[in-house]
Amino acid sequence: MKLGLIWFWVALCCVPLRAQIQFGEAPVAHKGHVVLVSDALEVMAGEPQVVELRFRVDDGFHINSHAPKDGLLIPTVLRLDSGGGVKVVGEQYQAGSAFRLGGASGEVLDVYQGEFRVSVRMVVPKGASTLTGALHYQACDNASCFPPRTLPVMVAVTGE
Repeated sequence: MKLGLIWFWVALCCVPLRAQIQFGEAPVAHKGHVVLVSDALEVMAGEPQVVELRFRVDDGFHINSHAPKDGLLIPTVLRLDSGGGVKVVGEQYQAGSAFRLGGASGEVLDVYQGEFRVSVRMVVPKGASTLTGALHYQACDNASCFPPRTLPVMVAVTGE
């Protein structure tokens, strides 16, 4: 009787473990929830040009805009390097959209959802070069926010 009871508990405890092994699912690594969509640009060489870098926020998530309404919130900031021949003159951020938090407060935030763009004014040399930098942001869903992240930005630029 005791041996049968022990085998019953062993089998009961191992069912979830066996299901994980059976399906072969590895633990999912934490995603950053934002990706760079633009990875290559062609512009006129030697003259100031305005290009748009496109980013996409995963469905179900939002990030604060460049100018959040509350000074305690982490803004989205794009920092680009002037190097490799690319001279960055300035950036202009797309306006955010209103997002109302659920719950008792119902606070309205200024956020980016889906695709958003940052206009970059730059001067590039003739030929191939690379625009590098980083996008700093904090992704949130309807229930909570994740720690701030930094997305490396690397865009191939061809000056013609």
